[in-house]
Amino acid sequence: MTAADDAAPVVDIDHNAPEFLEHRFEEYARLRRECPVAYNTAYGGFWLVTGYQGVQAVARDNETFAHRFEPETIDGIDYQGIVGIPRASAMTKVGIAETDGPEHRDLRRALNPAFSPQAVAGMVPLMEATSTWFLDSVIERGSMDLVLDYATPVPAVLTLEMMGLPSRHWEHYAEFFHATASHRAGSAEYRAALGRAPEMIAELLEHAHARRRSPTDDLTSFLVQLELSGQPLADEEIGNIMFNLVGGGLDTTTSLTSWGLHHLGTHPEQRRRLIDDPALLPSAIEEFLRYFSVNESLTRTATRDVELCGRHIGRGDRVLISWVSANHDPATFASADDIVLDRRDNRHLAFGLGEHRCIGSHFARTLAQVMVGDVLRRVPDYVVDPERFRPYPANPVMTGVATMPVTFTPGHRVGPPEPPF
Repeated sequence: MTAADDAAPVVDIDHNAPEFLEHRFEEYARLRRECPVAYNTAYGGFWLVTGYQGVQAVARDNETFAHRFEPETIDGIDYQGIVGIPRASAMTKVGIAETDGPEHRDLRRALNPAFSPQAVAGMVPLMEATSTWFLDSVIERGSMDLVLDYATPVPAVLTLEMMGLPSRHWEHYAEFFHATASHRAGSAEYRAALGRAPEMIAELLEHAHARRRSPTDDLTSFLVQLELSGQPLADEEIGNIMFNLVGGGLDTTTSLTSWGLHHLGTHPEQRRRLIDDPALLPSAIEEFLRYFSVNESLTRTATRDVELCGRHIGRGDRVLISWVSANHDPATFASADDIVLDRRDNRHLAFGLGEHRCIGSHFARTLAQVMVGDVLRRVPDYVVDPERFRPYPANPVMTGVATMPVTFTPGHRVGPPEPPF
C-alpha cells in the first residue's frame, strides 16, 4: 500500500481475469458484504470500492478523486485517468472525460446546451425516422441481427448527424468502436482495433479543420469556434473531445438498447407487460440502465489523503469504483438483482454523479426509449437465437452485445424508401 489504512481489508483479486468476470456479480456481492472498500494488491495496488455509499462518495468528489490522465507524473502523483487498471498503453486521453478543474467546467458549460433536454427533444423526429428506416430495411424478411442491423446503426447515425460527420458512412465509425469492445482485451483483434485510434482521431481532426474553414451549425463547428479563457482549443483537445463524444454516442446507447431488447426477448411476460402498457417504457429504460450499467467501472486517482467509509486512502492512490456493483447494492435497491420495470425512486449511478455525470444522458435514454418502443410495436414476437447470441467478452469496464440474431413474423415498410439522413 502507499498510505493505505493498516486495518483495511486486503484482497488479491485480478478483476480482469476471465474466472473473476464470469462470476463478478457473486464476487461483488461478497465484497459488498465483507469489505465494500478494500485494498487490492493486484496491478501494483489500488482501492476497490463496491458499495453504493462508497461509490457515490467517490463520484461526487471530483476534487479529491481525479479523473485526469497525465502521461507524466505531476506533483508526485501519477494520474491514471478513468479507463481501467491497468491502462492500455496505446490509449490516448479520453477527451473531456479525463480533464478536471476549470478546464473541465468551462468545456462542460460550453457543451451542455447541445445535450440539454430541449436540444434532445428537437432530435426526436430524426430519431424516430432513423429507427423506422432501419427497421423497414429488414422487416419484410422476418430476420435480422438486432445489434448489427439496428441497435448499432441508429445511434451511429444520430451521433454523426450531431457532429456533422457523414452519417451515410456510419459503418466506418461504428465498426471501429464496436471492434474495440467486442474483442477480448489483449487479443490480436483488440490490439489491431485499438491501434487504429490515432488514425480515427486524425480523421476526426480532418473534419474539424474542414469545419474551421466552412463552419455550419453542427457540434464540430461549435468546438472549432469555441474559446476558453480567450484561446481556441488546440487540435489535440478537439480530437480527443470528438473521439470521446463519438465513442460515447455510438457504443453506450447501442449497449443499453441491446441488453434491454435481449432481456425482453428472453422474458416474455415482461415484454408483454411493456407492449400492453407502453407508458412503463421510461421507467423500464431506467431499470435497464441500473441493472446492466453498461459502463461498469471507472478509475480515479486520489489527490489528497482522505477517509472513505472508515478507510484511509492515501494521496496518489488509485481507486476503482464499480458502478454495476453499486447499482446492485441491496442496501439501496430492493430486489436489486431483479429487473423491476416499474421501480420507483431509481437512484442508479449508471450515468455517474457530479461534474462528470455523463453529458449525453438525455440523448441515451431518449433514443433508447424510441428504439425499444419501435421494436416492441413493429416486431413484438421476435425470438432471440441463443446459439448465436454473443455478448462482449467480459471485462470490468464495459458490457454490451456483439451480435444478437432474431427471427420474427415479417411485416411491412411504413416509411419512405430513402433514408432520412
